[in-house]
Amino acid sequence: MTDDRILKYKKWVKNAEKAREIKVLGERENQYDKAEELITFYTFALLEREKTPNQIKQKIVQEILNSISVNETVNAVKLYLEKELPPPDKYLKWLNDEVTRHPIRYIREQANRRKITKRRLEGDTQVDAIIETENLVILIEVKFTSDISSYTKFGLKRNQIARLIDVGVSRVQKLREKGFQKKLIVLCCTPEEPFQKRSRFYYYKIKEYSDPLNIQNDIPWRTIDEINEALRKVG
Repeated sequence: MTDDRILKYKKWVKNAEKAREIKVLGERENQYDKAEELITFYTFALLEREKTPNQIKQKIVQEILNSISVNETVNAVKLYLEKELPPPDKYLKWLNDEVTRHPIRYIREQANRRKITKRRLEGDTQVDAIIETENLVILIEVKFTSDISSYTKFGLKRNQIARLIDVGVSRVQKLREKGFQKKLIVLCCTPEEPFQKRSRFYYYKIKEYSDPLNIQNDIPWRTIDEINEALRKVG
């Protein structure tokens, strides 16, 4: 995690402390109370400060994934916070054509200008937390009060979980090219109540994505074989 990110977190803490003193209820001053980046940091960063962080991370992995086996050696478990993964080339090529049918005119025109200047139509995907073991790549999206996004600026049908799966498949494929035989896990970490109440879009997508055919329907530039080869679980 970068130093400027740490400074931003510290600023949120100071702002919240000051807001409580003078009883300011503004959203900006109290960002600390709902910042998902901080929730992620408090949940996962402490693992790196433990004397036996790998054993703790292994336990978390095994509890989350139940019967999925985790192969480990010393220092084999790695943790990344707010790591950015690039969009797949196959998707960008597909999107260049798909955006010509976008229903909003100025979006189509902006896309055309980007194509002329050879700017990508989608930036990197920032993953809240990544845990990598010898045989697994686990991407974790953390939500508090918010829902997953249902689209990107140029990708009208690109929801956030599908986007995570897509960039995760690419990461696994690249690791396999280097000789690492890994499987992808995509997890959405949310409060229990909104999930049980089915009040968020992520509930339905998580349930749908138990079937790889539904995933392939949302990332049609990938074959079902690609998805099945790389993906172990969405949950």
